Amino acid sequence: MKRMKLAVFAALGVMVLTGSVVADEADGDEALKRANKAVERREAVMGLMGWSAGPMVGMIKEQTPYDAEAFTRQARRMAALSEMVADLFKADVRNFDLHTQAKPELWDDYEDFASLAQELVASSKSLVVASEAGDLDVARKAFTAVADDCKACHDKYKEDDH
Repeated sequence: MKRMKLAVFAALGVMVLTGSVVADEADGDEALKRANKAVERREAVMGLMGWSAGPMVGMIKEQTPYDAEAFTRQARRMAALSEMVADLFKADVRNFDLHTQAKPELWDDYEDFASLAQELVASSKSLVVASEAGDLDVARKAFTAVADDCKACHDKYKEDDH
């Protein structure tokens, strides 16, 4: 099972890196297709991160019963996905007519964005460790750090949802 998960995440990583690099190297229709794929991958991973957070939020807000095993499983998923964030946004798609929620400033200061993404990686890994303690209060504190890191990046580099 672990090998299968590792293979899936490795394949996603290759897709992310390949899409990021080739979007910049192609031209014309091919460049547009690759840029569109880069945006689709971003949206997919961000959507999966939200999906991973959902059950944890329910437990933190005590809307659903706390299940330490399920919480840890979701935390591990989020930590694995967080590793992809910086690479997902390497391809600058500002020159294409695509719907994206990424602000143009992201690519003007990509190093800052990547630094924020690394903070998310660190807090997500800490969330996994905290969740393994099996204590909701400990997990809640660690989850708050992850949420704060998400918010810091979204406030700076994500267009407002209307």
